[in-house]
Amino acid sequence: MTKRILLYIIMAFYSLYTYSQGFKVKEFKLNINATTAYNAPVDSEGHPCGLIKIRTSNPDLQFKGDIIGEVENKMNEYWVYLPHNSQQLKILHPNFMPLIVSFSEYGIEISSKATYILTLEEVKYKKEKTGVTIVVKPEDSELYIDDCLIDNLNSSGLYQLFLPKGEHACKLSKEGYQPYAQIIQTGKAPQLISVELESVMAELEVKSKTSTAEIYIDGELKGNGLWKGNLLAGSHMIEARQEKFEPQTVKITLEEKDSKILSIPELKRLKRKLKIVTSIPQLPVLLDGVYAGVSPCEVVTETGEHYVSCNAFGCLPYRKNIVVDSGTSNPITVNLQFDSHSVFAEYYPKAYSGDLESMEVLAANRMLKTWHSGAENIEEAVFWRERIEELEPHYFTSLSNLKFAEEWLWTYENLAEEYEEKGDYPKAIHCYRKFLNIFSNEWSPDEYSEYKNPQSYKKEISDKINNLEELQKR
Repeated sequence: MTKRILLYIIMAFYSLYTYSQGFKVKEFKLNINATTAYNAPVDSEGHPCGLIKIRTSNPDLQFKGDIIGEVENKMNEYWVYLPHNSQQLKILHPNFMPLIVSFSEYGIEISSKATYILTLEEVKYKKEKTGVTIVVKPEDSELYIDDCLIDNLNSSGLYQLFLPKGEHACKLSKEGYQPYAQIIQTGKAPQLISVELESVMAELEVKSKTSTAEIYIDGELKGNGLWKGNLLAGSHMIEARQEKFEPQTVKITLEEKDSKILSIPELKRLKRKLKIVTSIPQLPVLLDGVYAGVSPCEVVTETGEHYVSCNAFGCLPYRKNIVVDSGTSNPITVNLQFDSHSVFAEYYPKAYSGDLESMEVLAANRMLKTWHSGAENIEEAVFWRERIEELEPHYFTSLSNLKFAEEWLWTYENLAEEYEEKGDYPKAIHCYRKFLNIFSNEWSPDEYSEYKNPQSYKKEISDKINNLEELQKR
C-alpha cells in the first residue's frame, strides 16, 4: 500500500510540468436518419429506450446514469441505452475528473427509439494543476470534491486527482460513519491526504439458545448460533431459523455507538395437526403415552419422532413409531390384532361388530374378574355384585356359555356365605338358589376342581337353603 501511495505522489509531482488531460463534448446531436434504436430495450414501464452513440478513441471509459442493459463497446464507439426523458450521463476515466453531460445544455431530450451522437475529444489544459493523492478508510467511502462525486473505479481507497490551484472543498461520507469535510489548498507541491472516518455504528451480539439455528439480520444470513458485528443505528429484524422449528423474530432498535447483547430463546418445533384412525372405532388413543382422544381423533403435535399406542379389550397391545414433518397430511392408521391365544378369541370380533350375545359374554367375564380383584373394597364389591345380578339372566341363555360357569359358581357361593354371615337371609337364599340353578346343568365334574362330588354338594346347598328359610320364618 505504501509503495502505491508513493507512486501516486511521483505521478502527481510529474504532472506539474506537463499539461493535464481530460474530456470535453465536441458535438451532441440527434441522428435523424438512424434506425438503430428501433430494437432498443424497454424501461421498467415498458417504453422503448433511446440510444446514445458515444464516439471516442479512448477504450477505458465507464458510464453512470439511468442505463438500461449493458453498455456495448463498438469500434471507437460506445452504445448506451437510456429511458426517455433521461436528464444526464456521467462519463468516467481512471485518470481524469468525471465529465457530467447534462442533456438540456445541448438542447437534447431523450426520446424512445431515437438515436443520438455524442462525440468526445481529449484535451490538454494549459492551466497548471496540482496532483493530490487522497487515501480514505473505509475504502468504499464516497469522495466529493467541490460537490462533485469522484468515482472510486478500483475500490482501493486511493484517489489521484489533478486540481487547479486554489481552494477546494473535500468531503467524505459513508453510512454508519461520521462525515468528514475540509478545505484543500492546492499550490505548487503535490499533496498527500489520509482520512479515516470515525465509526458511529452500533455493536450487537446475538446468541441463540438453539446452537444450530441460523441467524438472519434484516433477512441476510449471518451465522449459526452466535453472531457479533456492527450495524447501522436504527431498527433491525433479528431472526433465528432452523428447519422443522418455529422461527423466532425480534425487532431491535439501536442508537449510534450502542453496544447490546440479544438472547434468542430456544426454538420450538413446528406443530402439525395429526389425525389418528383405528381399525376398531371409538378407542382411546395415546400419543407419546399421553391421552390424545377417542378415535378417530385429531391432535396438534410438534414435528419430529413420536409413537402412537392403543389398547383394546381382546387385542394385542399396539405401539408404532412415527415421524411427523411439515408435509404430514395422511392420517395414521392403527390396525389392531385380536389375541388369538385367548379363550375368548372367538367372541372379540363379534362383540366389536355389535353381536349382543358376544358382548354379554365378554362383559360378564370382565365384571367377574373385576369383582374378584376388588372384593376387598366393600363399595366396589357391592357395585359389581349388582351388575352381575343384572347380567346373569342373559349370560346363561345357551349351553355354549357353560364353560364360564365355574366363575359364576364361585361368585354366588361367596356372595351367599357373606350374606349369611351378615344375617341377610333373603339375599343368601337367593344366591344359593342361583348357585343350584347353574350347578344343576349337565356338566362333567372333572372340569371343576372345587366341585368333584356334585350330588353331595347339591344336597349340602339344598340343606343350607332349608335352614335359612327356617331362620327367616322366626
